[in-house]
Amino acid sequence: MKGYYIGMDGGGTGTTILVSSGGRDLCRIEAEGLNYNSFGQAGVTKTLEHVAAALKEKGFEPACCLGVGIGCAGVSNPAAKTLINEKMLEFGYTCPVFVFGDQRAAMYGALEREDGILLIAGTGSICLGQAGGGKEEYCAGGFGHLIDDEGSAYALGRDILSAVVRAEDGREEKTVLKDAVYEKLGISSIPEIIEYVYARERVKGEIASLAMLLGDPEIRKDAAAVRIMEKAAGELSRLVLTVLAKMQNQGREKGVPLVLHGSVLKRNERIREELLKALEENCKKKARRAGSRMPALPIWIADAKKDAVHGAVGLAEAMRA
Repeated sequence: MKGYYIGMDGGGTGTTILVSSGGRDLCRIEAEGLNYNSFGQAGVTKTLEHVAAALKEKGFEPACCLGVGIGCAGVSNPAAKTLINEKMLEFGYTCPVFVFGDQRAAMYGALEREDGILLIAGTGSICLGQAGGGKEEYCAGGFGHLIDDEGSAYALGRDILSAVVRAEDGREEKTVLKDAVYEKLGISSIPEIIEYVYARERVKGEIASLAMLLGDPEIRKDAAAVRIMEKAAGELSRLVLTVLAKMQNQGREKGVPLVLHGSVLKRNERIREELLKALEENCKKKARRAGSRMPALPIWIADAKKDAVHGAVGLAEAMRA
């Protein structure tokens, strides 16, 4: 097969690979994660080996590839880009290989070059904005799970565990989250929670997986669960409003579309509703202060044009041109 591009969307837990030719999807593959900070050199190498072998098995020879766009978490670490480029060359990809953050791939897929804002709340969280055909870029959040990533699945999982231990020692009321956590982790005591969380091999995706507990109808009624979801929505709204303010400060007075991306915003209806409520209320307050000269909500929810892996392919084509 000649004349094809490869796009990779490597999130916090897994990677999607797309082979495309002339705007036509040819093949899609799922693999393990590419985040160097989470999986390390051995993990990233194993994933790339898997991808290279799978592509070759399907008849996509490296020599025929025109370009590769790899969007993955953790590329702010210089060692990540170096390793990925070295391995792709080792596997025979002598074409241009572009490595960039997974948020950039998601942004290009969602908006291409149109003005707008993208809010990502998956394993991690970040908000991006662009204007001027993609030449002006804005950002808030995205500093990693140890010091940031509020509103993300990781933050939800962490707050769930925190609520359980705080209820245990009496700082907060009892919560049904305790039994739910015990069942999911296969444990039966607080010491086992501590052992689980601080195990050397624990990766953030495992903590993030606890966020799915908030999807249970009974758990959603729990006071602690409600507080956790409201906190997440508030933090996510701050990300959006910060980016919107930066865009408006640069003279962008017109409204812009907001695309919601990531597992938290797709799966948790309560967080999504609270987020939109917070955004609308904030914009109404600004409108009142401005004497109603501003629209009540200078943003509106829009669907992504394409997904992140298509964005990675599109960036590979655009950067190679």
